[in-house]
Amino acid sequence: MLYLLSVLPLLATLASAKPIMNRDRPIVKRDSTQLIYATRDNLCLSLEGGNTKYFADGTGPSPTDGTPVVSIDCDSATVWNINAGSGSITVAGHEGFALDAGSSPGNFGSLKVWTSYPGLYQQTWYYTGDHRIAITGGDQCLDEGDNGVQTYQCTTGNTNQSE
Repeated sequence: MLYLLSVLPLLATLASAKPIMNRDRPIVKRDSTQLIYATRDNLCLSLEGGNTKYFADGTGPSPTDGTPVVSIDCDSATVWNINAGSGSITVAGHEGFALDAGSSPGNFGSLKVWTSYPGLYQQTWYYTGDHRIAITGGDQCLDEGDNGVQTYQCTTGNTNQSE
């Protein structure tokens, strides 16, 4: 009994611990303030803006509807909130803006952020069992193509789609 009492505080601490962002491994847990990392070229999903950093604490500049989403070095990339299960992927610190694939997502489709409308088809994503991020109810995945991030038909074994 005494042993159990001594272990309980440790278990409580571990249960409340926040995962550390690590670009050397794929996302294994849905959480807030996560990098979305492409294994193809070691770049991360980010809002376009050169040296403009969108900070998770909300102190960075606010995105606007239509801000393009690009791939950049992970050290200066945007962090995202990824909901458990199917849901929106929002800009950390600016949760009113969600990753958006446009009204007709298709191959080579560009990505942007737009005002978040939970449940809107082009803003509803899920993390697949084989480490891809796909549009819920569709056949399009986040894909790191030759010209950067895009949507493309989900294909098993496509290393452009591994996150």
